[in-house]
Amino acid sequence: VIKDELKIVGVDDVKSISDLSDVESSVVEPIFEYCSQFAHIMPLQRMRVLGTLFSLFAGGIARVIKYNEASGLAMDSGTLESFMKKYIVMSIVWAFGGSMSLKDRIKFCQDLPQMTLVKLPPLEGGNESGPLIDFNVREDSAEWELWEDNIDNPQLEPEKIPKPDIVITTVDTYRHSVIIGAAVADHRPLILCGPPGSGKSMTLTSVLRSLPNFELITLNFSSSTDPALLMKTLTHYCSRSRTPKGYVMKPNMQDKWLVIFCDEINLPVADKYNTQGATTFLRQLIEQNGFWDAKELTWVHLERVQIIGACNPPTDAGRVAMTPRFLRHSMLLFVDFPAEASLKQIYGTFNNALVRRHVALSSLSTPLTDAMVSFYLANQIHFTPDIQPHYIYSPRELSRWVRAMYEAMDPKKLSGHTLLPEDLVRLFAHEALRLFQDRLVEKSEAEWVDETLNECVNKYFPGVDTKTALRRPILFSEWLSKRYESVEQEELRKHVLARLHTFNEEELNIKLVVFDEVLEHILRIDRVLRQPLGHLLLVTKDKLLTQTNAKKNVGASGSGKTILSKFVSWMNGMKVFQIKVHKFYTCKNFDEDL
Repeated sequence: VIKDELKIVGVDDVKSISDLSDVESSVVEPIFEYCSQFAHIMPLQRMRVLGTLFSLFAGGIARVIKYNEASGLAMDSGTLESFMKKYIVMSIVWAFGGSMSLKDRIKFCQDLPQMTLVKLPPLEGGNESGPLIDFNVREDSAEWELWEDNIDNPQLEPEKIPKPDIVITTVDTYRHSVIIGAAVADHRPLILCGPPGSGKSMTLTSVLRSLPNFELITLNFSSSTDPALLMKTLTHYCSRSRTPKGYVMKPNMQDKWLVIFCDEINLPVADKYNTQGATTFLRQLIEQNGFWDAKELTWVHLERVQIIGACNPPTDAGRVAMTPRFLRHSMLLFVDFPAEASLKQIYGTFNNALVRRHVALSSLSTPLTDAMVSFYLANQIHFTPDIQPHYIYSPRELSRWVRAMYEAMDPKKLSGHTLLPEDLVRLFAHEALRLFQDRLVEKSEAEWVDETLNECVNKYFPGVDTKTALRRPILFSEWLSKRYESVEQEELRKHVLARLHTFNEEELNIKLVVFDEVLEHILRIDRVLRQPLGHLLLVTKDKLLTQTNAKKNVGASGSGKTILSKFVSWMNGMKVFQIKVHKFYTCKNFDEDL
């Protein structure tokens, strides 16, 4: 296959490339056996990795053709030979290691020099081979170059911070986009697997929207998804016609490919025969390029339709392991959480935009980013789902953090008030406690977060009066001054008591003692209700409220969940609708309530 593809770009002496690079068929088997010793996100299969290898190699051929067309000259034989040798090795790394964790990929790259004679990129300051996943091959010189050398993120406008579709290019997203682009260009099925919040869907949609010859359709799979959803989608976006060879179904868009993006592709449950109907139907579309129409009793051939999926690891709760008969056709890429350097690059871009409109804070962008990432990683390591199932931390926490600070720092809402470094640090600490401490169950866990936050602030903001900035309790509200700012506890208590008196007269007469914890819970509910797409889940443990993230009340009665929710909603001018759930309550009842 490789020899035939090399002839496309004018390489006739393919044996010299095979001999010099030591990338022959005899090398593939040892590499497969070597990679089998590592843990993969899904089972390692020979057919899958070989198919992926050929697709990636075809992507290298396409890069050469594109370079020749852009330069107007054909790449000389020496450069072409050097480029293809290195590109074969790079393709092997991603074909065999794409389903590994980052740690195992790096180990694979460190051992790769023993399996190939191709000159690999040196480590900075050393002579040993470095992690090949950090390098790309240049077309003009056939030399290795770092992925990060091609990354140039322009300044982000502050108004774009709250937008959910903003993609900040990092080394991780850039190299993933190249691999995704190769799969899409070769029209090979692709599955992105990784933990929630790792950026699978965002990276994929960003790549596809940049390609003019593809139309993206997103399907959100659930446990009850069946082939009917796929048939409905094909019928809606494709047209069927009768040809001398039989019925043919192709996209309505002229000369465009229809990409069906199946999000959460491993959610559909298996039937009594242990078969996932939706996945089996997808496999038929891929293998046979069509499907059997049971109504008209005829075969329908499918053209210009590509399947791409994304899912959480099969070990997560509610996930169903996909059959190897389906996976063997797909390129598989494990997308893990961004590395620390990538997180700093992403949220450094957001924080630069955040402080740009405040002169007194312009020098605090880097310390703010370092403190955010450090505190997030410390919580992610310390609190795991093994302790509590809802102790799941993803970069979405950092995104919520930045957006909450953006809302509080909006100059239009400050009404001319100047923010000082102490104000920024206090706001930073408040949002950190709301995001990371409010979900915790045990008092000792909350104390750990308090101590870690103090250490983090003292480390990254040495020039700020941290004693003032971290004075407890940290309470933020806009009820007293129409600005979302730090407020004193007793002043806030007086305001809440006055509003509670009116609430008792107008809405619901109930006796409520506003002690310190109740006051804090009122502000927590208010903070979430003010946020766009804000959802809240109130849970009680020994009649002590703790907070997570969905708008429901769970726990022992008499702890104040319902009355506090109604009171804060009334304070914000919202109406409350309470669903009356019983043991016969169904989805149909829920639709009627909506």
